[in-house]
Amino acid sequence: TPAGYDLEILEARIIEHRPKVFFTQPRLQSPTGSTAVLSHLHRVLQLAEKYDFIVVENDIYADLDPEFRPSLASLDQLRRVIYVSSFSKTISPNIRVGYLAANPGQLEELARLKMISGLTSSEFTERLAYGALIDGRWRKHIKTLRDRLALGQQQLATRLLGIGFELFSEPKAGMFLWARHPAVQNAAELAYKAAEQDILLGPGHLFSVDLEPSPWLRFNVAWADDEAVLRFLAALKAA
Repeated sequence: TPAGYDLEILEARIIEHRPKVFFTQPRLQSPTGSTAVLSHLHRVLQLAEKYDFIVVENDIYADLDPEFRPSLASLDQLRRVIYVSSFSKTISPNIRVGYLAANPGQLEELARLKMISGLTSSEFTERLAYGALIDGRWRKHIKTLRDRLALGQQQLATRLLGIGFELFSEPKAGMFLWARHPAVQNAAELAYKAAEQDILLGPGHLFSVDLEPSPWLRFNVAWADDEAVLRFLAALKAA
């Protein structure tokens, strides 16, 4: 939901499947761009305690959030939450450097699994990330990035609303908008037509486990001033 989780459905699925691990992205979630409210975070932790499962929190967009909201991990103090993040969204997509935080009892096993699955990370990219973090311009870079994304959010939202799109949640921060148009029942069909004009769209079915048709599209706010994309979408206004 725009406010986070559908808590009734979430608990029903937990009861049905009895998961050992719950993977979630509560902040600036992809593809919707929504952020879970604080009460939802507390409820997730209550469910984890009640049904005895681990929560893996994917928080790769944390640095893009200007509101400094608490994470599941900070609320839980790493008792049941494993926190995962990355620098690929803030430094460069080519900097494939991430990190995790967990309680000491889990770290040794996680480190062992890392060695088994991928050996070691690139020291070169790790040093690049380290250099960026200790550079005195890091905070200015993050603020500039947030400001650009906020402007892109507002510009793209205004254009999409003008064409007749409905937004899933209020545009505030982050890289994505999730939207649908009343003239589009299957976004994949629209994406195919766009591809014929060398325009890449993100139809909603790509973000679904079952790949069922969806009217929703994920828009990257970097397209806020891409006139070719906006002209293509404007044709929907007459539909």
